[in-house]
This record gives sequence, C-alpha cells and structure tokens, in this order.
Amino acid sequence: MTPTTASSLTGTIEELRDRAVAEGRQLLLVAASLSNGPDIADVYGVRSLDDSTAEVVRRAQEHATVPCHLLRVSRLGGFLAAAVVDRDRSVSQLDLLVADMREMLEVRGERVWPIVTVAVRACHDDEDVWDAVRDARSTLVIAQRDTPGGTSWHHDSDEGLGSGLGLTLVRDLAVALTEQPDELHLAYQPVVDLRRGTTTGAEALLRWQHPTRGAVGPLVAVEAAERTGLIHPLGRLVLDRAVAQLAAWRGRVVPGFRMHVNVSPIELREASYADGMAAVLDRWDVPAPQLLLEITETALLADDPRVLRTITALHELGVGLGIDDFGTGYSSIRHLHRLPIDTVKVDRSLVSGIATSPADFALTRAVLGLLTTIGATVVAEGIEDAQQQAHLLAMGCTLGQGYHLGRPVTADALFAGSSWSRARATGMLGA
Repeated sequence: MTPTTASSLTGTIEELRDRAVAEGRQLLLVAASLSNGPDIADVYGVRSLDDSTAEVVRRAQEHATVPCHLLRVSRLGGFLAAAVVDRDRSVSQLDLLVADMREMLEVRGERVWPIVTVAVRACHDDEDVWDAVRDARSTLVIAQRDTPGGTSWHHDSDEGLGSGLGLTLVRDLAVALTEQPDELHLAYQPVVDLRRGTTTGAEALLRWQHPTRGAVGPLVAVEAAERTGLIHPLGRLVLDRAVAQLAAWRGRVVPGFRMHVNVSPIELREASYADGMAAVLDRWDVPAPQLLLEITETALLADDPRVLRTITALHELGVGLGIDDFGTGYSSIRHLHRLPIDTVKVDRSLVSGIATSPADFALTRAVLGLLTTIGATVVAEGIEDAQQQAHLLAMGCTLGQGYHLGRPVTADALFAGSSWSRARATGMLGA
C-alpha cells in the first residue's frame, strides 16, 4: 500500500530502515523522475505517461537482487522508493537497479527511451527520516536541472538550493532587494600593479548579511538569483552601487583606475542591458572606460547571439570587457581574437602551482605568452604569496589580485590598505 500522509510515509521508512539495520544492510531512498515525461504526455497522452511511470516502477519493484519498496508515485512521472542494499556494495547494487529502470519502453506500439533521472539518499540509523526524504527530493530537483538521465547521490556535505531551502532563500533575497537593501553591500578587492604596489583597480564583490542566517555566500546568492529572475534587480543594484562608489572615489584614484564588476550571462541576454548601463554611467557622471565588466569564459564560449550583441553594444559604449577565470573553460586564442575583449583575468588554478611545480610554471608562462598576442591587459588572480608574485613578474605579468596583495574590504578601507599592499610588494622586491 502506498503511504498517503507524511506520518505514514515516515513510519514506513523507519520500519524498513530498522529491518535493514537488523539484517546488517542499508536503506537507500530513491527519488526518480521521467525527465521526458512531459514529452511523452504531449505526444501520446497523459494515460501513456501514467503507464510509462508504472512500467518503470514495476521494473524497480521486481528487480532480481535489490529489494525495492514503493513509497509514493506522482502522476507527473515521478516516484519515491526505498531500496535495501549491502553496505559495502551500495553503489554497484543501486546501479544495477537503475539500469533496469532505464531500459526501452513500449508506448502505443512505439519504442521510447525513458530519461530516468535518479537521486539517492542513504538513510542513517539515528536520524529523522523526514530529513532524508527532503534531501532526496531536493537532490532530484537539482539533478533534473543539471544532469537529467543521470544518478546523483546526496552527501551530508552537499550545499545547494534544495526545494525547502531554495524557496526561503529566494524569498529572503527578494525581501532584501525590495525592502531591506541594507542587507546587501559590496566589498572591494584591489587589483595591484605588481611592480609598484599601487592599486590600479578594484573588483566589486557582493556581500549579503542575512538577519538570521548570517553571511550568505555570494555563489549561493547568485545561484538563487539566476534561477529565479532576481539576477536582474540584483545585478542592477550591484552595478549602481559600484559606479556610485567609483564616482565617490574621484580624485583619490590613480589615472586609469577601473572598477571591475561581475556580470551574469543571463543579464547580457537582455536586449536593454547596454541602454541600462549607459543610464547608470550618465547618472553618476562616470566615463565608460573606467568600468570593466567581467564575464566568465564559459559564458562567452556559448556563442549566444544575444550575449554577443550586448557585448558589442557595451564595447561601442566604451565600457571595458574582460574574461574572468580564464583557463577554466576551453577558449582558444583565436576565439578571443574575435571578441571585443581588452582584459583577461587568469584563473587562480594556473597561478597556484607556479612556485612549486616546473610543469605549472611552464604552462602559465606559455598561456601568458599567448595572451600577449591579442593585446589584452592580463591580470593574475589568486596570488597568495611573494614567490608567486615574483614568478609572475618574471613572466611579464604586471597586474595581480589575491590575498597576498589585499583582501576584500569596505570602500573606506580600500585605500587605507593600499599602503599596506604597497609595502608588502616593495618589501618582497627588495628582499
């Protein structure tokens, strides 16, 4: 019998878990969904989707070696089950179960391949099983988005936006943007001339101080924003505050100082983005070349015509354009030649080993040499010590960013800290 209430569901899972423990085995919660269920329903009818789901469930329940107990079924092509496996063979046995579920279906006389997306959560002996149910469902939501047709295991250390956390986090971010904007602020990390130690630019970094959660990581906040459309008001807030701060620093910065602002490819797909940028620059009376927008390498690799139109318009406006985290994607130098890019930020992964690994040193030197052919300004990210700084200078790289040169700080502290950065750089060079 399929449980119909939360209490009967958890009671069934607890009973199955206790029985598995008594046998020296482990209970796995298996949340699965037919990712192409909507297509099956559209082409063959809703009844065919029900039949397809029932067939996948039957295969799981009748598996020859892995006992599988049905817990719930959704009419949208999903189900929740509990599988009993040997503790030392849980992955291999689960793979056998899932392989049977993913065999070809017969739908109205035609063969259809079921895209079965699976999320797995182990049920531990001493935990609230409802937590396991929630984790299994949340993992399935993420798997449906990121790896349809695959198998995703939930781990206790996983971070991300599950359904419960995602809803509340999105609500709280919307509240921060519309009602409590003081929760959101910017920190600024200096971009430093490695020869002189002077601060030649700053990267504006989002910070969110949640009233009950505390500091929310920027990657979590941006992920929530990108998945919900909040990236547009969030991006506008960050841009406006960064440009306003640049205007406030007028007279204090060195000639050629640039404010670096990260931009999501989702923002760049908006046809009006360049017009909005022009309005912000005009409002704060800031020359366009003093602003540098950082775009991830992978975003440019997608060759999205909407993104390409926007960056062309931004280039014509005079705004600087840079590739962030270069080295994490698969760009070719020829590809970069075709884009209106004037700055490339080399990812920390290419910098971290240059002082200890001859191979990493040679690779980074080769990359920097190739980048000189496109005439772009190169900034090395993630400089953590004086040795890395010295090696980069020897390679001809003159701009850098990293904790050795300066951590993200408030706007008021940036220039108070620049003398500290300058002293460190000078001390290193004079040693």
